[in-house]
Amino acid sequence: MKSDNPDWENLEEVSFEIEKEAFSPKSMTCSDCKRKMSRSAMEVQIDSNIFVKVNGFECAKCHKKYIGLEESKKMDRAMVLNRIINDSISMKRKLSFDGDNYTFRVPKELTQNVEKKKIEIIPIGPNRFCATMQ
Repeated sequence: MKSDNPDWENLEEVSFEIEKEAFSPKSMTCSDCKRKMSRSAMEVQIDSNIFVKVNGFECAKCHKKYIGLEESKKMDRAMVLNRIINDSISMKRKLSFDGDNYTFRVPKELTQNVEKKKIEIIPIGPNRFCATMQ
């Protein structure tokens, strides 16, 4: 019988292996129906005008849909960009011109434990971009 209070003093050591493809599954079984699910291309609405196309699986019986880790990362990036576009996360900084380039300073609170690195700049619209450290 399963207890709600585990016996922490007498836990057994277990070992397991995670398959290489565990986070990008080639097949999936529905957790409710226990049936093999079929591949499904989905379009997920993140905001009123932002949609993300992901590949996942759908149960033919209950129509539940699942995606793997790699596809969920696509959705995470879209949600972050949505927050940036809608200005829910923003900081104001002065833009300087040194004769060749425009520069701005990144607050030290955002760069703790960061050594000098390269950044990737992604244009996301007129006068808007996203900068990520690599």
